[in-house]
Amino acid sequence: MKYNCVITNVNEEEVTVKIGDIEITGFVNFGTLKRIGKKAVVNIGLYDDLKICESDKNENIIVRKGNTFEYSLYGILDIGNSTLKSEIDFEIDVEELFDYGYLDGKRVKIDIVQKHHF
Repeated sequence: MKYNCVITNVNEEEVTVKIGDIEITGFVNFGTLKRIGKKAVVNIGLYDDLKICESDKNENIIVRKGNTFEYSLYGILDIGNSTLKSEIDFEIDVEELFDYGYLDGKRVKIDIVQKHHF
């Protein structure tokens, strides 16, 4: 999904952006010409491996795992729109959701786990 943001950090192939009160650090697959403090439009996608399970956490939050691109996303799964509704909404590839129809409309936790390339 596309969001208006402010760039708060750029480091080689990663960028940290602020969307409202939320900061997200991710991989930039095509580089950036923007500088720190500048406004930009970003397209945020979920890559790597997704592990989805039901959650009893009654909040929509985004939690970064250490200093990595791995996150735990908490929110409501909307299968029909292929979306996780959280602090910000995330589109999810339809193929990732085939086994999770039973979680439609429920609170879930999605762990984004980096694929390790050897």
